[in-house]
Amino acid sequence: MNRKAVSPVVATMLLVAVAVSSVSAYWVWVRSFQTQIQEEVEQRTGVSSSLKLEVLSINDDGNKYYVTLKNASSSGSISLSNSDFIMDGQNTWIEISPLPSSLNISAGSTRTFVLTPPINKKPVSGTQHSFVFIGHTSRDQVVATFSYRDS
Repeated sequence: MNRKAVSPVVATMLLVAVAVSSVSAYWVWVRSFQTQIQEEVEQRTGVSSSLKLEVLSINDDGNKYYVTLKNASSSGSISLSNSDFIMDGQNTWIEISPLPSSLNISAGSTRTFVLTPPINKKPVSGTQHSFVFIGHTSRDQVVATFSYRDS
């Protein structure tokens, strides 16, 4: 009886192909499951996916921070207050201008804020900071975060 078998190289390639396709199929399933769960959580908590606050830029001049925020929502306005500007977990600003206490940023528009930190928090070249900005609507709130290194 004369039988021919699959060569070891072909067998190895087939095993690798099966393993790669199995991992790929599992990854697609995990991503779709994750997306489905995230959408369900957003629906239950009332988070609007159309509500977006973006940090366009942060700069400093050695004394103050200049922050440009954009309401990237499709409609509605986002309001901010003094306590909504947080740097390194604190919101101890000497001054924020223009005063955000009654400030609304309408959909699609941008606004630049000048943040004056306390003397012990003045920009020092090379220092890393984390900024958090919290915007509010009548129904929801949105958070934008940004990591910045002083110039």
